[in-house]
Amino acid sequence: MAVASALALVLIAAGCGGDAGARSRVREAESLIESSKPLLDDLLDLDSRFNRLGTRFSDVNDTIAEGKSLAEMAMVDVDELEARIVRAASLLREVAEMEGAGAYAEYARMVLSALEPISLALSRNRELLTAVWDMLDLLPSAENAEQLSFYTGEIDRLTAETNALLREASSAAEAADRFREEHGL
Repeated sequence: MAVASALALVLIAAGCGGDAGARSRVREAESLIESSKPLLDDLLDLDSRFNRLGTRFSDVNDTIAEGKSLAEMAMVDVDELEARIVRAASLLREVAEMEGAGAYAEYARMVLSALEPISLALSRNRELLTAVWDMLDLLPSAENAEQLSFYTGEIDRLTAETNALLREASSAAEAADRFREEHGL
């Protein structure tokens, strides 16, 4: 839920005034960010299903198959989200560097400061999915939970880092949103 909230706060509301090229790029970045919401919702759903992993099936092989399927689907979402964030960031960097972009340039820099931690959070999510996958590979041969403790520790660490990055993104996005409102963008 935190990823969706952070990205929702990053949405760029392009208004009247300012350089037409800057406004156009901001709108394109907005479109990329807005079109990411269904992917984010799907990723959040998959994340919540990871939390219930192991409760549906009594057979460990079924649990492993379910977990790997969820990880594969989540990785597809992460790949697509990263591509969209990279493209939106590229557009915003163009605006930030444009002459005559006025308030749009500052706003683009502020939104970029919100997208950066989101990008890092997606990277951590990728690492998290890899750790889950690796743990699932070892699950059949594990004799007790302690043998999987490295992976559970990594999963906890990556989850905490992701949450911290999303809080940072949310804070930066709120500042950008205030700037947008104050300058009527």
